[in-house]
Amino acid sequence: MKTAEIFIQSLKIRDQLKAHNDFAENPIDDSLLPVLPFRVSNKIKLVIIGQDPTVKNRKGRASIEYALNLDKPGALKRYIQQICNWLSIDFENVYATNIFKYFYSIPPARTFPVLQNHLAKNLELLSAEIADYAKIPIITLGLPVLQLLARKDAQVSYYWDYNKKTKTTDANFKCCSEKENKLGRDFYPLPHQPSIIKKFYMTTLEDYLRFAKATNKKDKQIKPTTCV
Repeated sequence: MKTAEIFIQSLKIRDQLKAHNDFAENPIDDSLLPVLPFRVSNKIKLVIIGQDPTVKNRKGRASIEYALNLDKPGALKRYIQQICNWLSIDFENVYATNIFKYFYSIPPARTFPVLQNHLAKNLELLSAEIADYAKIPIITLGLPVLQLLARKDAQVSYYWDYNKKTKTTDANFKCCSEKENKLGRDFYPLPHQPSIIKKFYMTTLEDYLRFAKATNKKDKQIKPTTCV
């Protein structure tokens, strides 16, 4: 799906929701244009899905042009580069996008029911958007994305096999399989950049990414039959 078409469709979705299904507790902010997906080249080897571009700093929102702000230096870009290194791919091979490409008045993870209510049309666009990358591995960033695409009570730590007693992993890693999520694609849930500083995630990230890499070893593509 071409970037221009993604932009047009996300603008239509935003305006329709704003007109007919907005919420007083967190209105859609239509003063800014939707944010474009991030892509450097056409050689895509990894798809990254975030939640939305709404950051706490209202003034800072105006400077966001691409998903996850990956066109600019910063902690999030360094995190993605680290992920790429452990997956043995180049940063230039990343395609990054958000489920919601427009802005809300406040960071919408605080008003999760609003996101759930606005999910259907945005998910339809997302599915069409990534259809061009049908055999490319997908990672998601953050708990809200996982809970929107899978279950409301889903936890990233479950897929990383967190042991509550030892507070470490038992290394029986899992992906979120196509059968258990609304995206209809296997994906690997990762914490968003702020949460990666937690000891469990920080010490387990490399091992989880090794698991993701191993399940994609043949032809560097996801093989659903090998994903637990």
